[in-house]
Amino acid sequence: MKKYSIEFLGTFFLLLISGLADNPIAIGVGLAVLCYIGGHISGAHYNPAVSIAMVIRGEINKVECGKYIISQVLGAIAASFIYFVITDNVFEIQPSSDTTRIQFLIAEFIFTFLLVLTILFVATHPKLKGNQFYGAAIGLSVMTSQYSIGEISSSALNPAISLGPALFNILNGEGSNMSLAFSPYYITITIISGVFAAYLFKFYLKDNN
Repeated sequence: MKKYSIEFLGTFFLLLISGLADNPIAIGVGLAVLCYIGGHISGAHYNPAVSIAMVIRGEINKVECGKYIISQVLGAIAASFIYFVITDNVFEIQPSSDTTRIQFLIAEFIFTFLLVLTILFVATHPKLKGNQFYGAAIGLSVMTSQYSIGEISSSALNPAISLGPALFNILNGEGSNMSLAFSPYYITITIISGVFAAYLFKFYLKDNN
C-alpha cells in the first residue's frame, strides 16, 4: 500500500507543480525532489510509461504495474481538482495551436524516450544502482524537455498528466474538453516511446554483459 500511496502523491505533486509553476526549472527541480522522496519506496515512477517500461525491465510485475497506473491517474485527477480550487481554472494539456499532429507526436516520442532511458540507465543499471544522483539526472532530463518542447507539445511525457485533467474536466461538467481530445495521442505515443526505450536499454545491458 505504501508504494501505491507514494505513486499517488508523487503524481499529484508533479501535475500540481507543472500546472501552477509553468516553469521548466521548477518542474525539473520538483520532480528531482519527488524522486528522492519516493525512490526508495516505490521507485518513484509517477508515470504509466515508466511503470510499463519497468515491467519490461523486470523491476515490477504486471499486477503491480496496473496498481501503479491506477494510483498515478488518481493522483493526477486529485491534482487537477486542487488546481481548479486554487486557480478557478481547469488544467488543460494540449499541443500548441501552431503545431501539426505529426510534429507534436514526434516531440513527445523523442523526449519521453529521453526521460525513460535516463531513468533506466541512471536508476536501474547494475553499475549505478544505489547512487545518490539519480533524482537530479531525472529532474534535469524533464527540465531539458520542458525547455525544448514545452511550447510545441506541452512536454507531457506522461499518460497520467494527460488523462488526469481530461477525466477531472469531465467530472467537473466540462464534457468534451481539449485534454480529452488530445489524451489518446499523448497516451499512445508516450507508452510506445517508453516501451521502445525499455527494449533498447535491455539491448545495451545485454551487450554490456
